Amino acid sequence: AVVSTQSTGGQKLSVHARSVALFAISSPIGVGIGVAVEVSSFNPATKTLVEGLIQAVATGTFLYIAFVEIITPELNKPDLPPLLKVLFLAAGYSVMICVQFIPEGEEDINPNNLTSIIT
Repeated sequence: AVVSTQSTGGQKLSVHARSVALFAISSPIGVGIGVAVEVSSFNPATKTLVEGLIQAVATGTFLYIAFVEIITPELNKPDLPPLLKVLFLAAGYSVMICVQFIPEGEEDINPNNLTSIIT
């Protein structure tokens, strides 16, 4: 594919190529670290701590990209009223929260005790 300076956001092609290469190798490295932690013989407390730290970094990255790179520029566009955009944003978050309460797998759900779904 031909990449021009315009499609790279004004960056030099070498800077853009290094960024793409770094991203391309960081994904498999991240998968390798995750697999290594999962199959490691650490005690359960250490394994849980490391998994939590890795998930915290991934979540922080996701939130940063969502709020800084995507949501803020979209809210600043004049195509729709800002209040409508915020309402749609809140609706999307509400749907995602509701999805968290859908049970996974072959769980027995007792309608008299719904606290098992929440925990």
